[in-house]
Amino acid sequence: MIEVSYVLPMVLTLLVGGWLHLRHAVSLGQLTTAVVYVQQLIHPLDRLLSWLDELQVGGASLARLLGVADAPEPPRPAAPVPDGTRIEVRGVRFGYIEGREVLHGVDLTLRPGERLAVVGPSGAGKSTLGRLLAGIHRPTEGSVTVGGAPLGALDPDRLRAEVALVSQEHHVFIGTLRENVAMARPAAPEPDVRTALAAVNALEWSDALPAGLETLVGDGGHPLTAAQAQQVALARLILADPHTLVLDEATALLDPRAARDLERSLAAVVHGRTVVAIAHRLFSAHDADRVAVVEDGRITEMGSHDELVAANGSYAALWRSWQGEAPEKPPDMARARPREDAPF
Repeated sequence: MIEVSYVLPMVLTLLVGGWLHLRHAVSLGQLTTAVVYVQQLIHPLDRLLSWLDELQVGGASLARLLGVADAPEPPRPAAPVPDGTRIEVRGVRFGYIEGREVLHGVDLTLRPGERLAVVGPSGAGKSTLGRLLAGIHRPTEGSVTVGGAPLGALDPDRLRAEVALVSQEHHVFIGTLRENVAMARPAAPEPDVRTALAAVNALEWSDALPAGLETLVGDGGHPLTAAQAQQVALARLILADPHTLVLDEATALLDPRAARDLERSLAAVVHGRTVVAIAHRLFSAHDADRVAVVEDGRITEMGSHDELVAANGSYAALWRSWQGEAPEKPPDMARARPREDAPF
């Protein structure tokens, strides 16, 4: 109907104008001008109809939004409450794509307060296991529980109070420095925020900012270095106070000096907590209570550093390779002096 309505005025103009031209009431130039003017009306009319169409689409979308807001919230089952801090992984299988598993039947128990290092070749599934332990993903099969409660069934706020992931990625959001740190606890008073920054050795540089904790950071604000941004992320963890931390090589992307400074800050965060360190660099595994070797989506070895080196298996080969030593060298000579500034 709209397309026909575009043509009808031109047809009427031609018919009436042609009849008047035959009666010598208008010239051929006047008739042509009238037809061209009528044709030029099509574009603004088309835009007007397009606006009306957009208004209808907007009205329908607004009605849907209001309908969602007005819809009664369905009853939810009560979230489970963990009884303790022990994390258990039982028969876990997981894949990002259906039919292509990354983890195959993983079993693991984290003892409260222990330091577990997860090592293995690239692509073995270490980071995937860490994200499952942090509740980022849910297993395709099996279960991950904390204190007997399914990790994935916990409320988000309760989940982050139980376990948190510290990865190589760190984000500074648009807002003040205090708001960035207090994201874990928005109602946290300023003394708590300052205590969290002091715990990760960030209070000195934060006080030196133009407006202190009220300095705007993030996109368009005061720029922070990579090390400072990671310290802000660690200060959030101090406020959240989870009992278990999953460290996915949090300092791997920093230069050596910044990494050393940040590892001192990280030591304050992990003190007294259960720690799972995804160790791409094996110095983190050296001082861990236990080491889990992940190969092809399975835990193939488990034990202390000394036990695994003495077993002369996959971990011993990784350790010798990381130390740059010949394979035939005795395992007990492959020991390296622990770093004093390592988080473990």
